Amino acid sequence: MEIENDFQIIPSYGVQRVEDMLATVVGAGYSNTRARRAVLEALCETGGQATPNRLLALGRAHHPALGLVTVYRTLDILHELGLVRKLHSDAGCHAYAPTTHDHGHHVICQACGQAVEFEGCDIAAVVAAVETQTGFRVQTHWLEMFGMCPKCRKNEG
Repeated sequence: MEIENDFQIIPSYGVQRVEDMLATVVGAGYSNTRARRAVLEALCETGGQATPNRLLALGRAHHPALGLVTVYRTLDILHELGLVRKLHSDAGCHAYAPTTHDHGHHVICQACGQAVEFEGCDIAAVVAAVETQTGFRVQTHWLEMFGMCPKCRKNEG
């Protein structure tokens, strides 16, 4: 993998296959159901990020009886297990993206919505300043960056 400016781009899809994710879910004591598998398959097909409604639509191709409540419950389990990250937007809605690293972040294209996970965030100085200014002890953080992906930049020009 190419490292640039201490950030390492991590492929968010394809690396973590449905079977690997399902093994983690089952290993945590959750059951292996057709509906849950359909959500995982849909998530891996998205190529980056997807809203619950998008996962419902894609998942129904694998399991026509899939319901939105099951999608949300499965996403909650996947988030709890660290298999997906919630992505936020200006509109406040979240989408979900598969994770490939214990502590990664995303850069999201503002034109097409593609999300790419990257690793590395040397923000120790920012955390120290926040702790000094607020008295808080920062325990965790997430970082999302927004911009234009190479494909959209090419199409723009």
